[in-house]
Amino acid sequence: MDDTDLKIILLLINNSRLTYREISNYLGLSVNAVYRRVQTLMDLNIIQRFSARLKPYAVNAIYIFIFGQSNSQEIDKVISQLGNHDNTWQIMLSSRNYVYIGGMLENIHQLEDYSSFVSQCLEIQSPQVGLLSNVQYNTPIPYILPKSKSMNYDKLDLEIIRSLHKDSRKPISEIADEVSSTSNTIRRRLTRLIEEGIIDLSINFNPEESDDIFALFQITVNPSVDKIEFAKNLNVKYEPNLFFCWTFSNLPNLILCWVWANNMKELTQLAENIKKEKIEILLFDIMSKVFYFDTWKEDMLYK
Repeated sequence: MDDTDLKIILLLINNSRLTYREISNYLGLSVNAVYRRVQTLMDLNIIQRFSARLKPYAVNAIYIFIFGQSNSQEIDKVISQLGNHDNTWQIMLSSRNYVYIGGMLENIHQLEDYSSFVSQCLEIQSPQVGLLSNVQYNTPIPYILPKSKSMNYDKLDLEIIRSLHKDSRKPISEIADEVSSTSNTIRRRLTRLIEEGIIDLSINFNPEESDDIFALFQITVNPSVDKIEFAKNLNVKYEPNLFFCWTFSNLPNLILCWVWANNMKELTQLAENIKKEKIEILLFDIMSKVFYFDTWKEDMLYK
């Protein structure tokens, strides 16, 4: 892949219903060039699925990361066990037997039980548990937060999201047929769900099928540094190599970055360049596999 492919992926992560024309306008490419690139990414299974879900903020979900070095000798069995848990939505395996778990909690009271469950399954001695507070990425598509904590959606809205759950690029006419409504109604409702930050239109991105290198950087910054502003500046300076930077409310000095490079030499050079910034420690793990799961939040669509 090249940086154009990464920019397309990032656009689709933030809105998987973008048309080829819209993507072409953002990137200054022809519609045919965008179409060919997206089709290639799909054929290679780098884009596994176009998905739709309720946004975490729309249901007051708490997004957490649990990560640490696993001592488990049955990782495949453990992945299945973790994936069957209602709170698990993403698992990333990497070098050093380091595992990163993305979880969705219904409330903070689930944190202790879920983190204990993850630690026991993976046999992690001292896991880090981060409560996600901010995500930085460099793309012209903004991440829309819900306008209020009192979300206004009804049964038809949930049926629309359910229809798009496993194919978020489905035509309006097909959605209308599935939910027994009209195309105009579906178009109006879907626009509102997007504009009010209720629906999350994204992709399941599978770096394992790429010949490139994907890694996770754990960056520890000086306590005096504004980590959110620092993460934003890092993301802009090193894009598209740094295409996501996460910060956590309870880990005040940590920035976790999802990183891309064409080869190991490029990745090493990137790490060396970032070490020259105002940081104290940089550790990185080479990503090997990513798994996605439905949680209690997606179960809401089928009740």
